[in-house]
Amino acid sequence: MSFQGSVEANCPSCADGFTAPVWSFVHGGKDAVLRDQAKAMECNMLLCPSCGAAFLPEAAWIYYEPEEEILAFVFPASFKAEEAKWRDKMKADFVAMREALGDHLPVGHEPEVFFGPEGLARLLELEDWRRDERDVMASFAAELKLSLYKSSPAWAREHGAPSWLPYEGKAPTRGAVIAGIKKLVEANDRLTTWSDYLGRLEKDPAAGLPPAAMAAH
Repeated sequence: MSFQGSVEANCPSCADGFTAPVWSFVHGGKDAVLRDQAKAMECNMLLCPSCGAAFLPEAAWIYYEPEEEILAFVFPASFKAEEAKWRDKMKADFVAMREALGDHLPVGHEPEVFFGPEGLARLLELEDWRRDERDVMASFAAELKLSLYKSSPAWAREHGAPSWLPYEGKAPTRGAVIAGIKKLVEANDRLTTWSDYLGRLEKDPAAGLPPAAMAAH
């Protein structure tokens, strides 16, 4: 569920002040409209009732999408000048959120911090691209009768790796994943995200499987 509050906003064009509703917590996994607004950098965009100018208020908000393990604190761009202060506040707020949400906030779910809407917009754009690529892979994996190991999306983003890994057999072992990816890329050599990851696995014999997605626990 997303939550809305209100702020006292001052129009940067005409300087008129007015009270406006803003989102303080956006659950992107449950509200596609708000997710699209965040991706378009339009979440909490206000229109001045006096002059009609569009602007973003000086208000911080939180974006949450648990399926993709995204938790982001979005501060106004002007707050960047006191970045250390606001990062400390984020850490304190994050502790309070964990205490309040408990099992609803996956353990190990570390937040992103953005100053201005651009960083979150890029992250969501990338996730949509990764999701489309993943869906193509899953379709080929089904045709090849391969199972799917769903690793942590946050880990995959951090390491530039695919979050879903095809595997052969009954269990997602390192060997089963290597065999599954080989079979996949033989069927479609355009799935370079998986062929690149296969190369990394084969280059490092000590590399094991990435952590499973939080939702899988």
